[in-house]
Parts: sequence; C-alpha cells; structure tokens
Amino acid sequence: MGHPCQNLADWKTLDDFDVPANGGKFVLSWAYHPKALPLAVPTSTLYTAARRGMDVTVLRPQGFELPEPLMRKASEAAEANGGSVSETDDRTEAMEGAHVIYAKSWSSTACYGDRLGDQKLREELIDWCVDEPWFENAQEDCRFMHCLPVRRNVVVSDGVLDGPWSRVTDQAENRLHVQKALMALTM
Repeated sequence: MGHPCQNLADWKTLDDFDVPANGGKFVLSWAYHPKALPLAVPTSTLYTAARRGMDVTVLRPQGFELPEPLMRKASEAAEANGGSVSETDDRTEAMEGAHVIYAKSWSSTACYGDRLGDQKLREELIDWCVDEPWFENAQEDCRFMHCLPVRRNVVVSDGVLDGPWSRVTDQAENRLHVQKALMALTM
C-alpha cells in the first residue's frame, strides 16, 4: 500500500519546480489502463501531497474510490498541514486552478479480487486518457506527473507527455538521487 522511494522522488520534483505546498492544488487522477494495477503509488502519492499541505483532489470514476481508511489518513495529514482532501468524478471541477496533475491507474476497490468485474468496469472508461483539453482551466504552468513506465496514448497522450506540462523525466531522474540519499542515510 506504499511506495516511499517514488514519493521521495515526487516530493523532490515538486520542490525542484517550486510547486506551492500550502495553497497548491494537486490532482491525483485515475487514468485508463487495460489491466488492474496496485494501489501503492496512488495511495502514497495522495498521502505525500496531503503531508505537503496541498489541496488534493482525487479525480476518479465511480468504482475506483480509494479505500476509506487511506482517504481519512490523508485528510488528517492535510488538515494538520493546512491543506485539504476531496474527491470527484468531474474533470472540469477537479482541474480548476490545478498546479499539478498526477495520473495513475489503479484497480477498482469495488471489484477488488474480481479480475473480470474490474475489467468490465474499466472497459467503459477508455476516455480517461489525460490529454491537452484536461489543462484548459488549470494553472498556466500546471505540471503533469506520472511514475513511469506509462502507456502512451492510453494513460496520457503524446502531446501531454512530450509537451511543456510534463515533468516525468525529472521524476525518473529524481528516483536515482533520492534512492542514493536513502542508501547513504541507512548505511
């Protein structure tokens, strides 16, 4: 349920690009993927943004809600640090004024353990691919993040992944730096 090395890299990436902590809007968006994926990155990402004191919106379709205990833990962390946590299935509402959109697919919690049920639920959601129109009402310098690897034009369009919003290469590089630092601290 956690991915601490990815989240250290994400935190460094947010710092590197001066993304505001308190008062910054962070959108964690579910994105289409043909297979059910683990909850580790999305739940850790949610908690990391909340601990920064950001206003976090979980954007997800019906059936892909994150587990309530994790949402509660993130809400408590956000409140303790001056932020908030909310969730919606409305893209326009979620992206309003966003500083960051972090896209990641995860398995359906409504169909947990039911591979066929999950597959049927996600088949209807192929349009949850992050593309340019998603940024229309976001901050002008909104950043796109994803933990990589990513399926082009499935999870995110080429235009976003290769465009001015993308910070995925920086995230990937930061994984190396934070993991070296972590090793140095533990040795």
